[in-house]
Amino acid sequence: MISETTFQSDYKILVLKIFIFLTLIFFLSCSKNVAKESLRQTEQGEVIGYKDENKTFSWKGVPFAQPPVGELRWKAPREAKKWQGVLKALEFKEACFQPSSLRQDTKEPWIGSEDCLYLNIWSPRFKSSEVSSLDTKLPVMMWIHGGGNVIGAADTYDPSLLVASQQVIVVTIQYRMGPLGWFRHPAFSEDNATKEDLSGNYGTLDSIMALRWIKKNIENFGGDSNNVTVFGESAGGHNTAAIFSSPLAQGLFHKAIVQSGLVSHSSIQDAENYLIGDGIAGTVSSKEVINQILLSSNKAPDLELAREIQQDMQSEEIRSFLREQSPQSLLSAYREASPKRSGMTRVFPDGHVIPKRGIYEIFENPSLKRVPVIFGTNRDESKFFNALNPRFVEWKEASGVFSFIGNMPVLIKEPEHYDAVSYYGSADWKRRAADTPARKLVESGHKSTFVYRFDWDELPLFNGMDYSKLYGAAHALEIIFVMGGALDNNIVRTFIVGKDAFPAAKKLSGQIMSYWGEFAYTGNPGKGRKQDLPEWKSWSLGNEEKYIVFDSENDKGIFMSNDEYTGENILSKLLNDDRLHMQDKCETLFGISYSDGSGFSEEVFNDFAEGACMNLDYSLLVEEFEDMDSRIMREEE
Repeated sequence: MISETTFQSDYKILVLKIFIFLTLIFFLSCSKNVAKESLRQTEQGEVIGYKDENKTFSWKGVPFAQPPVGELRWKAPREAKKWQGVLKALEFKEACFQPSSLRQDTKEPWIGSEDCLYLNIWSPRFKSSEVSSLDTKLPVMMWIHGGGNVIGAADTYDPSLLVASQQVIVVTIQYRMGPLGWFRHPAFSEDNATKEDLSGNYGTLDSIMALRWIKKNIENFGGDSNNVTVFGESAGGHNTAAIFSSPLAQGLFHKAIVQSGLVSHSSIQDAENYLIGDGIAGTVSSKEVINQILLSSNKAPDLELAREIQQDMQSEEIRSFLREQSPQSLLSAYREASPKRSGMTRVFPDGHVIPKRGIYEIFENPSLKRVPVIFGTNRDESKFFNALNPRFVEWKEASGVFSFIGNMPVLIKEPEHYDAVSYYGSADWKRRAADTPARKLVESGHKSTFVYRFDWDELPLFNGMDYSKLYGAAHALEIIFVMGGALDNNIVRTFIVGKDAFPAAKKLSGQIMSYWGEFAYTGNPGKGRKQDLPEWKSWSLGNEEKYIVFDSENDKGIFMSNDEYTGENILSKLLNDDRLHMQDKCETLFGISYSDGSGFSEEVFNDFAEGACMNLDYSLLVEEFEDMDSRIMREEE
């Protein structure tokens, strides 16, 4: 079982490699001539786009904030400045600075820029003269990309079919990531900073600034500024949950969809203090980042002297020192300073941008303003990560037509064991990311709470590997169905869907988009936009139906389920699972507990099976987790 710390590798698996590959092909092949009918007015100036796929207009690379560089690094975003003339918004802007990761068009270790706060808009092809005379403005959906909050970009996603089929406006955004997006050091508190500047939640504030831009400008694109849905997957789901909880975002959005998003937060104490001796912390320490920069720049020969040098530095000197570092230097130091069990990069509970009790405050406090929300996960989330583990799966270098992929899986070593371990990781993911938040919300009186589980797993068999067994309904797979258009690409049909499964998959995608569209319109997914689908009911507390399951008509179709995931029933199933020996059960429980503190507690772990797991040696498992993290980060370089 791979630990939560591997969430840094959000896009490191075959499915998304293919998805990004085909997206690059698609956008390189598009003709991008200015469409006069797409001229729109914004507060910063006029902007013009072009005719995109599925009879949409799109505007790409529109600035929603000033570049967060120089003195604006580690500051809340500032409003974008006005421009002269007409902005031709025809190309995506660079991703926010990050490891090169999956990009196949570069051999450089880093890609992107700190000047990256841009958004992209898709709408139906309204003429300029039609926008102002629309009887009803369209719902707006703002998409936040995933990538563990360290990698990813808006240019990966094409929502044009969602826009056209559901008659909505979709905006995709970018935000600062890693130590440029979430970073706290005590020295910044003496910088005449605002509460937003001090929060350390710069990536979150970027998303909120994008919502402010939408509030002021989206009606000129045909959108309803009073009907905005925020949605995102994985880290994007986490960031959506953060917006759902943020007092600063109130009134800027009206619905939220959290797809496979964790709802835990980072530790302010760990972020602002030196790493303790055992190397375990919930967050990367900003002080340890400085230590690593001092080491790499030969200003200190070892960590002990680096700490002494840092302690002698004045706050103003520290701020200047950090701001003069290149983004490459910062991200390299951030990686080297990463502690054990830190988990993915997450928000800080600063008490201003994010409540002091973290995201969970919004789930439990009925006095806070709460909007309709959807939580969901995929049935086989953990297979996305477990497939990387050489203990479970054998990989070999691909050749020929598949050479762009790199390594390919060739054998699941013990399929039954693999399925069992993956089940518990995925079930616990749903418990933490969907069922527990939903239960807390409904218990506190919030009825407009909906949950889904994505079960589609009809992946093809090719090159000797059954991908439906390897990945199943894996992490991130539902994105292709939510966006819809990628299913029509021949590469997707070959690698992800398979020709025999395509008609039912295409139908399921249309159904999911219909639910998403209806939720954007009304705050209740109900029976979809045409009222012709099985009813998606809100979460219930009793033994009644709780969440909807998405599968194709080739399998079980779409239906409601009352099978809630709780800590108690997960542990009970694990204890009685005949597929696993006790050692395996203990290691499985250790795996889903070895994280940033959001898994099972030490007390629960010690009580499991009457203490059978307490005194076992997990050193090899810990080493495996750390080696996996290191290998992933090396591959990203």
